[in-house]
Amino acid sequence: MNIHKLSLQLAAENYPIIIGTGLIGEAGGEVHLPHFRAKTGVLITNETVAGLYLEAAQEFFRRAEYDLQPIVIPDGEQYKNREVLFSLYEQMFEAGLQRDSFVCALGGGVVGDLAGFAASTYMRGLDLVHLPTTLLAQVDSAIGGKNGINLPVGKNLIGTFYQPRAVISDVNLLATLPDDEFFSGLGEVVKYALIVGNDFVSFLEMNFREIMERVPKILANMVHYCCRIKADFVARDEKEQLGVRAILNLGHTMAHALETVFAYQEMKHGLAVAKGLAFAALVSLEAGTLSENEFRQVMELFRLFELDVSPPPAVDDEQLLTVMMRDKKMTAESLNMILLRSIGQPFLYSKVSRELLQAAFAKWRSGMAAG
Repeated sequence: MNIHKLSLQLAAENYPIIIGTGLIGEAGGEVHLPHFRAKTGVLITNETVAGLYLEAAQEFFRRAEYDLQPIVIPDGEQYKNREVLFSLYEQMFEAGLQRDSFVCALGGGVVGDLAGFAASTYMRGLDLVHLPTTLLAQVDSAIGGKNGINLPVGKNLIGTFYQPRAVISDVNLLATLPDDEFFSGLGEVVKYALIVGNDFVSFLEMNFREIMERVPKILANMVHYCCRIKADFVARDEKEQLGVRAILNLGHTMAHALETVFAYQEMKHGLAVAKGLAFAALVSLEAGTLSENEFRQVMELFRLFELDVSPPPAVDDEQLLTVMMRDKKMTAESLNMILLRSIGQPFLYSKVSRELLQAAFAKWRSGMAAG
């Protein structure tokens, strides 16, 4: 039985992150849920996950004497919007939730964001627990308390910081994950490798075959690695007030622009992040902070996991630039962007001009980051 446990330590609270195999099945007895004041709540999931794991998740909570009513939403990033959010509020009211009820998010990043936002705002805040079912959610989005919804003009422009009571990641659930969703999660995994370098890069290089084959024990180790990294950043800067947690946004400036231009429908978040990481490396190269040798090492990580980081041919560069320059991280005439000095040495660069971005686009289009 392969179970990892860690605690995300915050100034006012802490919560467990439990990672392993069979946690909502045969190993469920090893998982100790936090105490919730009421024995009732709702389990928010999407149509795809409901058909696979809803019954098992409900049984997991029944064994701990909790009864959760399901709320099923459509599957897709395009549904992370205010219409679906308000339908959640209405269904939570119809389910009879009270201030001591709790919410479980069973799904990937979209379910986690919507359920987290709903939990943080309904009746001024209900307890929340995450059961992430995608690699991206297990390594990233379920950890750290960020949630939100998209507007047509930009991603995650409305949201809150709201920490869950627990995160329970069963890597056995990744066995049914479609390939594009699995590769999407690998985009975030590579992000962590670029942020910390050294040991984690070595782990990925030594185990990439088993990772690609989805060997549960190796996946559990990888998820645990990523959660430890993110938990450390979140513990030091929970609400991105000190600039420490902002490092986790590496690759996300371009990723969010791509998702916005594609109207949240044609590109998975982690695949957009992979392209955004390559673009950030090109900006770093153009800015003179990253050497050509280091740039080639960055590209090797993408090749290792067969991630396509070339620019989408159908996207207009000026349209992407316009979206990027109205990013939440924009100040005055420059964009704040996380760049690289080397693998394992990210930093905040506050002088990213339109001209610098245009030069990086030219390198990107030339095939320097071909996948």
